[in-house]
Amino acid sequence: MEIIRIGLIGITGILLAVLLKSYKAEYGIYTSIAVCLVIFGYAAQYFAGILSTMERLQGYLEDNYGYLSVLLKAVGATYACEFCAGICKDAGYGGIAGQVEMLGKLYILLTGIPVLMTLLESIQSIAG
Repeated sequence: MEIIRIGLIGITGILLAVLLKSYKAEYGIYTSIAVCLVIFGYAAQYFAGILSTMERLQGYLEDNYGYLSVLLKAVGATYACEFCAGICKDAGYGGIAGQVEMLGKLYILLTGIPVLMTLLESIQSIAG
């Protein structure tokens, strides 16, 4: 039921932004940003639940919980970049949105390199 509420907030925000955009273009952008922040607030509640589950998983992983932090960093970066890029696209700055998305992808790649190196070291030690 919560997802329907979030969808309705998004649709209402879009309709309001389109209506206000005809009066002044910046009002549409402000409305779009406000709706994005409200939806982001709902998403933050879900993140809290995910983090508590991740803490329980950390108990099962013992000393290998570094992988869990890499996963959380990658997911957080993805959401932050998508949020920012969406606002940039709504404002009409597609070029900046593309650069933000590219930066997010590079950050995720950089975050995952230690995991890849550990995997390659494990394969090399098994292969001899």
